Amino acid sequence: MDFKSGVTFDPQPALQQGELDLVMTSDILPRSGLHYSPMFDYEVRLVLAPDHPLAAKTRITPEDLASETLLIYPVQRSRLDVWRHFLQPAGVSPSLKSVDNTLLLIQMVAARMGIAALPHWVVESFERQGLVVTKTLGEGLWSRLYAAVRDGEQRQPITEAFIRSARNHACDHLPFVKSAERPTYDAPTVRPGSPARL
Repeated sequence: MDFKSGVTFDPQPALQQGELDLVMTSDILPRSGLHYSPMFDYEVRLVLAPDHPLAAKTRITPEDLASETLLIYPVQRSRLDVWRHFLQPAGVSPSLKSVDNTLLLIQMVAARMGIAALPHWVVESFERQGLVVTKTLGEGLWSRLYAAVRDGEQRQPITEAFIRSARNHACDHLPFVKSAERPTYDAPTVRPGSPARL
């Protein structure tokens, strides 16, 4: 198995065309000819500089972000969980700035050049170092990561073994994730009062 580490923010077409064999994604493309195996659930958290005024708040509302600059990956905002499930339902549209590199994005947040909404497990080490702080969005914004393969290939023994091993490793070693072994194919949601969709 070969791994491609190059940054691409829309890898599923390459999977459909046979250029890739497996893609880790939180986006489900309907009627795509792809099968999505659930990997784990994770919380999307607001990422702030430690001295940002919102860092003192216990819980963040959509209105708190109205005048902020939200740093995002270069994807359509409709693909962002924070947009679809937190900001858009409240009618809040902060200014957006695209950043194509996670480390640069974290550095920009730490320098108070904007805020971000990222998976907690991605930013946990930066938070531990004191570079950033994270806050819960509303009652908690949870999403699910999937392993996507071309339909039918999920039954290949090597694919099954890889997905199972990757899921187990992630759930055993990544902070702030929960197992998602039960197959579901729905979109991520805000779960008031519930930490994850299990």
